[in-house]
Amino acid sequence: MRIGIVLDPLERLDPSGDSSLALIEAAQALGHESFVAETRELTLVDGRTCAPLRRIHLAGGHMQGPRWVAPDPWCTLEPAGGLTALETLDALLFRTDPPVDARYLWATYLLDRVDPRRTVMVNDPRGIRAANEKLFALRFPELMPPTIVTADGGLIRSFVDTHGTAVAKPIDGFAGRGVLRLQADDPNVASIVEVMTARGAQPIVAQAWVAAASGGNKRILVYDGDAVGAVNRPVEPRDFRTGNPGAATDLGARDLEIVARLAPSLRELGLRLVGLDVIGDSLIEVNVTSPGGIRQALGLGLAELARTVIQRIEADCQRR
Repeated sequence: MRIGIVLDPLERLDPSGDSSLALIEAAQALGHESFVAETRELTLVDGRTCAPLRRIHLAGGHMQGPRWVAPDPWCTLEPAGGLTALETLDALLFRTDPPVDARYLWATYLLDRVDPRRTVMVNDPRGIRAANEKLFALRFPELMPPTIVTADGGLIRSFVDTHGTAVAKPIDGFAGRGVLRLQADDPNVASIVEVMTARGAQPIVAQAWVAAASGGNKRILVYDGDAVGAVNRPVEPRDFRTGNPGAATDLGARDLEIVARLAPSLRELGLRLVGLDVIGDSLIEVNVTSPGGIRQALGLGLAELARTVIQRIEADCQRR
């Protein structure tokens, strides 16, 4: 296969932990060619979306304990040689990190011009626009803890009073940034809500605290509606937010129920590769932009996770 990956600038990526690089490495090991480009390089010419694709070769690394150690330099790039129409690729992975801001949305509109009947899209830009990572799960309220989305400070404070403890999140946040824990007896709650909502000008997500959150959450990697692996992510020291994956884990009956409930909607929107965040029995978020944890899973006993994803993409290409 010829696989294209639209991602962030390579100099900003951590080769020891970046999931996109883990997927490129798996593709390379299976004999496929990988080409990279940045969002800013997407170009529309004569109705076709193009980019200066550069073939990437990853240098071999090794495991050191649970961490992947990459050599320096960790990759080489071949010159682009001009613009290439993305529709000539067998598969295209759009894995630029959030926030999903105006520039991100512009890129999805350009990627709309790539025919998904010819090129396997991971993920479909239309699906990314339809599935905000904080709000998409609200389609399945029976799977979630009590949640409200509002800019009304009074409603948020009442919600916190009702549940005792809540987690407040910006709608366009990512990687735990701007996520705060609100306690009903904290005199700072009113001030925190005022800041987060810009004095009632922008809505936020408020979610009832799930007791199991003290032990972290579970990231379930899903491809085309099927669970392909899961890792536990413990909370950071002196923090209530989760960090890097800490251990591979099995899927329980509730996890499989959550995956099965979401699968039809994910397939309908062309959201092939997603990460579901689950705390206890509750679905918290659906990550559709650049779900991570794949590189770290290698050191946690899930050595075949990246390979499995690439093989699923292979199968999708063969069906075309």
